[in-house]
Amino acid sequence: MGRLQLRSSACFPEPRARSDGVEKRLLQAAEAGDARAQLNLGIIYDNGLDDNGYVIEGSRSQAVRWLLAAAEQGLSRAQVKLAEVYADAPEFVGGNPAACRWLLVAAPGLRGIHRHRARSRYERIAALLTPAEIAEAARFARDWTPKRQKDRAPVSRRQSNAGDQ
Repeated sequence: MGRLQLRSSACFPEPRARSDGVEKRLLQAAEAGDARAQLNLGIIYDNGLDDNGYVIEGSRSQAVRWLLAAAEQGLSRAQVKLAEVYADAPEFVGGNPAACRWLLVAAPGLRGIHRHRARSRYERIAALLTPAEIAEAARFARDWTPKRQKDRAPVSRRQSNAGDQ
């Protein structure tokens, strides 16, 4: 039986040109308060790559800023992603306790395997916390309410870059 050989360009097509402006459009929508755009922008800043595989100028602090903006509006996927960033990067204020708070907030909005994964991750992280931290996370989740976009101050480009210095 012969071995199948594929050209690398057939398997991995060239990325589109950088001029497609996806990041710019996401930033405009995110600044306007679109929670899904904020989530997507937070994900690409956390990954350090755009949809085309190009390295982007961003940072984890920008990722947290945009994920937090989307999470505060009640987007469950953003809450889970924010919890993952907090758990994976203890240098951020809150670390594991903050991760548990956001996982508890996200759980009611999740279904199926996503809810199961959030609960499993919560249990793993909560095992590292003190009883007081666990109680605080439960209190945070119980009292949490989503912020409407009107309640949030608009995030300008200048404010979003201030935390990177």
